[in-house]
Amino acid sequence: MMMKGAYGLLDGVEMPMRDGTILRADLWLPGGDGAWPVLLQRTPYRREDPFGTQFISGMETMAALRRGYAVMLQDTRGRYGSDGDFDPFAREAGDGADTIAWLRGQRFCDGRVAMFGASYVGATQVLAAASSPPGLVAVSPFLTTARHGDTWMYRGGALELAFVLEWLFEALGPEDLSRRYDELDPMATGRAHDLLLAFQRDHRAAFQRLPILDSALRDLAPYMEHWLDPDRVAASGGDREGLDALATCAPAMLVTGGWNDIFVEGSIELFEACRARQSSRDRLILGPWSHGNISDWQGDEWLGYGAAAADLPAEQLAFFDATLAGREPDGPPVRYFRSGSNTWHAGTAWPLPGTEPWALHLDGDGLSATPPATGWSRSYASDPLDPVPTVGGANFLPGLLQGRNSGPKDQAPVEGRPDVLVFTSAPLQRDVEITGLVVAHLWVASSAPTCDWCVKLCDVEPGGLSRSRVDGILRWANPSPAMERSVEVVVRLGHVSHLFRRGHRLRLHVASSNFPRFDRNPQSGTPSALARLQDLATAQQIVVGGAERPSRVVLPVVTAPSLGASSLSAVSATLGTGISAAGVPS
Repeated sequence: MMMKGAYGLLDGVEMPMRDGTILRADLWLPGGDGAWPVLLQRTPYRREDPFGTQFISGMETMAALRRGYAVMLQDTRGRYGSDGDFDPFAREAGDGADTIAWLRGQRFCDGRVAMFGASYVGATQVLAAASSPPGLVAVSPFLTTARHGDTWMYRGGALELAFVLEWLFEALGPEDLSRRYDELDPMATGRAHDLLLAFQRDHRAAFQRLPILDSALRDLAPYMEHWLDPDRVAASGGDREGLDALATCAPAMLVTGGWNDIFVEGSIELFEACRARQSSRDRLILGPWSHGNISDWQGDEWLGYGAAAADLPAEQLAFFDATLAGREPDGPPVRYFRSGSNTWHAGTAWPLPGTEPWALHLDGDGLSATPPATGWSRSYASDPLDPVPTVGGANFLPGLLQGRNSGPKDQAPVEGRPDVLVFTSAPLQRDVEITGLVVAHLWVASSAPTCDWCVKLCDVEPGGLSRSRVDGILRWANPSPAMERSVEVVVRLGHVSHLFRRGHRLRLHVASSNFPRFDRNPQSGTPSALARLQDLATAQQIVVGGAERPSRVVLPVVTAPSLGASSLSAVSATLGTGISAAGVPS
């Protein structure tokens, strides 16, 4: 197999799972005799692919071997070299535990296993860690989530349409169809094959297909029936899935996320869940990255040489070294990249200590530190046949290997639309750091029984260029479709870290679509996955504000030390002379 002093490779190692299914892996061993800790990656994306197993995972196999780790790359159940049927997420906890048990029974393993990898490969770690299998001492989930309904497939009750379809058509569907080819009848095979071809010819047209869930999609991916079940989608926000188990699990965690990644909310939730153990071993790294793009270019911006994830292999190996040695990893518990200054910063906890909520009130077409003295209202028509297009943000467009529409992007294409309300502050008189969760409280009315509220925070430069920073969505069941009264809705935009510079302005968008990142709300009451053309209805939308109905956005302001402000009043005063400082409403 190998020579003493040389690295060795075992190709296609077979491991039986508890039900007898055989999974296969490649195993790299350090040179010489001995037993070593094993770094395990379980992937559905082909174990021989270096992009998935190394680059997007922030790991270098040879570096790990030189540090004295054995490395195993395993195809998950039903994918490429492994037997069985692929049902995303369903068997990963048990298969992960069985794989770890098999490793611990081998002479080359010293009984200790750590896991690494990104995206779904991060999910295989999270699901295994939640069951705390013996021997699993550390995991390093990268660009992934704690839950796999909300924060993975859904957000705010809406479907992450572009991601789910791109993921299915790019990564899952071709292999699934080739394995099931002989099981399907010729008509089903033809429908699934034609669907894949149609996506490859014109993925934009594929996003427009109605209904989303049809026979062709079921033929290609039977699990989509469960994923797009309207009851499951509606309940996803309240489904804790494995959060409680993660709060008591044994493995140490290095959670690495990206501000422009589709899963950033889930990455932060994962860290918050595991930190409930009060463990000093856990670490959080938040870079500027998007999914598949861990470089120093994000959206329209070059963020400097320090923004690339070039040091992640060393970061992960140092974390594994410390954990396996039984000591606390070096460095602060939290490190994060702040755009605007394009600098790295450290924190002792998350959310960051030393932040205060700062409310900016919507006032006509402005943003003010004080509630407006008189009431106001603005309205627009929301048409699912002409939705607001996705421009920037934490999206997946047009797919993993490109991601050209993710991150901070010029908002000119949407800010002139009549169905996008724009609210802009006065110029800032000093720098303001916003780091943490951004939430909007809007007083609204709608003629639709259900609709979406999409809110986006932008940074406007002195020359007028407006770039997106963070955005969110709420799919809302309207208690008053007769528009007899306005009610308050709370839209979670998400987490961000950005330095708004002196002279810049803050801008907020309010709309009712963000397509194709999110699926279109039919606004007729028909579940979105089942809606046909005749189910799409135009709705009249109203946003109001004033002292009695204070529509506002609440921003987490870092008040010390970098901001140079001793109090929130000083921050409020940054919106220009003539606007008085105000406290934060409860």
